Amino acid sequence: MTTIIDHLFRISCTICDHTELEVITSFDKFPIMAISDNSTKDVFFDLKPVICKNCKCLQLEQLVDPAILYSSVYTNATFSPVWTDHHNQFGKFILQSTNETSFLEIGANKGDLYKIISKERSINYSVLDMYKDDNLPSELNFIQENCESFNYTGFNTIILSHVFEHLYSPRNFLESIKKYNVSSVYISIPNFENLLKEENLALVYSQHTFYCDFNYITYLFSLYNYICESSFFYNGPVKSYMIKFVLNNNINKLPLPLPLIDTQLYKNIYINKFNYIKSIEIPRNCYIMPSGIYGQIIYYLLKQKDNIIGFLDNNKQRHNNRLYGTDKLVYSPLTIDYNNSTIIICDCPYKAEIVEGLQKLCDTVKFISI
Repeated sequence: MTTIIDHLFRISCTICDHTELEVITSFDKFPIMAISDNSTKDVFFDLKPVICKNCKCLQLEQLVDPAILYSSVYTNATFSPVWTDHHNQFGKFILQSTNETSFLEIGANKGDLYKIISKERSINYSVLDMYKDDNLPSELNFIQENCESFNYTGFNTIILSHVFEHLYSPRNFLESIKKYNVSSVYISIPNFENLLKEENLALVYSQHTFYCDFNYITYLFSLYNYICESSFFYNGPVKSYMIKFVLNNNINKLPLPLPLIDTQLYKNIYINKFNYIKSIEIPRNCYIMPSGIYGQIIYYLLKQKDNIIGFLDNNKQRHNNRLYGTDKLVYSPLTIDYNNSTIIICDCPYKAEIVEGLQKLCDTVKFISI
């Protein structure tokens, strides 16, 4: 069943608050999420990337109600070895830069980071999220609220692991944590510079609502007297910047300079690369791997959808379920006849892991790399 609903609209830039936003292109009726669930009714929105004419930041004009996006159906790839390595490195970064024993993590999902930190130190750990994951450890103090409007009284150190880029109004969030004197903020964000350079298809989408590279995030924090005390570039498969911000109300200098980007780099993705994918001729009996947002974008753009049998994914929870926004099922890579199939592999952080796994299953597997 298809449902079109009213959505929120961004009327000013998420970085500089400028009101002139240039529309690059628009993709009508794009699925609002990328879950695999046979029972969920599909909801669509206009995926409309826009560029601020002042600071050149890429962002979405149309936003989906976070109560719909971040509900009990929300899933991510925490099962993947690449994410396990990321969490280990982020936990190490935190432990090495503070003696703090009390933390509030925003968007902890299944509590993977807590499990890592608590092995090394006795801690008091709270979680703030839009919903409570069933696998979140029961000993944690859970708070169900939106972090952009939360009262942070009593919390001095907060953690956001691949969460900041999900915010709809990061300025509201920063204003709030400053108001309540949060002294330290640990953040891990995707390496957007690398994603842009590699022309990643999911630079912005319903969950990653704005382009948030190192320069933009440090600029935003500087507006509220937070300085970057330390940072670490994690060069694993999920390339990330890990940053510690500290509040310094004695700062007298002006905020950091407003960053700027060559906007043609955005257009290379959302016009040139998307048009290229639309033109690709694919054979019959194809599968797309992985599912999720990357597979969803490929499927949306390809014209010969009848040649797609379905999606492949290593996440067991997705197997034999329909990928949201499509009429195709997700299958286990273990169940496929590779002699009579072609696998379309999306250019995503898990690509090397995917290729290695498929070649172990069949050393003559046929690929189309996008």
